[in-house]
Amino acid sequence: MSLADNVMKHEIKRTYRYRLYPSEAQKAELARTFGCSRWVYNWALETKTKAYYQDEESLSFTDLSGRLTSKKKEEETEWLSEVSAVTLQQSLRNLNQAFTNFFEDRAEYPSFKSKKAGQTARYVGTAFDIREENGKRKLRLSKMPGLINIRWSRELPSEPSSCTVTKNAAGQYHVCFVCTEEADLLPRADGEGGDLEPVGVDLGIESLAVLSTGEKAGNPRWFENEQERPRREQQKLSRKEKKGPDGPSNNWERQRKRVAKVHQRIQDRRKDFIEKLTTRLAHDFDVI
Repeated sequence: MSLADNVMKHEIKRTYRYRLYPSEAQKAELARTFGCSRWVYNWALETKTKAYYQDEESLSFTDLSGRLTSKKKEEETEWLSEVSAVTLQQSLRNLNQAFTNFFEDRAEYPSFKSKKAGQTARYVGTAFDIREENGKRKLRLSKMPGLINIRWSRELPSEPSSCTVTKNAAGQYHVCFVCTEEADLLPRADGEGGDLEPVGVDLGIESLAVLSTGEKAGNPRWFENEQERPRREQQKLSRKEKKGPDGPSNNWERQRKRVAKVHQRIQDRRKDFIEKLTTRLAHDFDVI
């Protein structure tokens, strides 16, 4: 029996990320959802921290969920009911997981979320699904007007169990689906039998990685090679007024997005290079 016939299969959860193209009405609803989800996370973090240090009480997810239900009925915060309740519950679950990571020494103490950072909202269960419209598959979200356009770069292996909608500093929207699938273990690099094929990797500055085989991965240095454009766009931003006579300046906000898009492009290219390198190493060697 060959190794390929004897490969073990096991179920894993994998995330599939796609670009979203919401309409203006959908962007407004997503902004409302992002804001409410962020507010609930920060409110729960403050409530839980005060309860512990002032009242020596440890609030659980159930305790916070009950308080959130009461919060929705208050006149000052009744606007929380305008968005999907699922996304607000997921904010509490995200905070609960953040505290679990902290207590198990996997992360720092949870911090408050900022409007300036990337925005997220998570949907589970019946709060989302993929539907067909005019021959195209689109995303339906709870309390969202219409269906959202998706750029399908690859097929989903199974029905997703959850999805997370994000917006980055460059104003780009993405959706991440979590799917369960059967994964095949990679075959041995040297075929059947024999010793495992090892490789040593030395991380550096001049070369991103130098392998024990003598290969140098290089260091593309995208930021240094393209620094003229970020510098030029940043100079334009610094010359614009952040606030106008009637509030925030539209010209400043448009230029801020241009700067963010330049940095996002550099970040995407860097990430693409590293992921292709690590994937190749995993395929070509048994031990790293």
